[in-house]
Amino acid sequence: MSNAKKWLILILSLIALGLIGWNFTGQDDLQVAGTEINDGQPNYQTDDSVTFVYNPMGDLAYKLAAKKVDNYTSGKITWFTNPVLTTYNDAGVPTWTVKSIKARLTKERVLYLYSDVQVDSLTQESQIQRVLTDNAVVNLVTQDVSSDDKVTIIGQGLNSTGLKMRGNLRSRTAELIEDVKTQYELQPKEQQNESSH
Repeated sequence: MSNAKKWLILILSLIALGLIGWNFTGQDDLQVAGTEINDGQPNYQTDDSVTFVYNPMGDLAYKLAAKKVDNYTSGKITWFTNPVLTTYNDAGVPTWTVKSIKARLTKERVLYLYSDVQVDSLTQESQIQRVLTDNAVVNLVTQDVSSDDKVTIIGQGLNSTGLKMRGNLRSRTAELIEDVKTQYELQPKEQQNESSH
């Protein structure tokens, strides 16, 4: 083997070793940068987002829209600004909307709603038409809903307030737990007769 070939192999080997070392150094820089991104900053943000979630049978379970979304993959938490949750029944008909100023979604699919929570029925047959409270929690899998704040329930012919509530969106039920006050609105006889026909 000639001296020229030996030098060429030696130079190419040094270049290859240099590139390998540089590649490892670049990966370390990326890992440090990745750590800094996860430290209090969202991994991604988006404006005017709409997310559709389907049940295992392929039917639409709920839709979650928001003005702004901040996702933190390190804690598997997503924050929503002005979220609007719409739930659907098994026939694909929208049943409820749930709105608030802010919301936090955990990896267990539990939605924590903060400030001016409003739950509205989208079906006429529901006895409960609207629920108002400051803060609430909705389990998106079971559709259980709860609040430990003052709650106002507006329904067909009634207006109830209480300090705590437990309910379920799917079964269209809500129970006020503490300091419950209810006002009933009686329908005139003509309306009662018309509604029974």
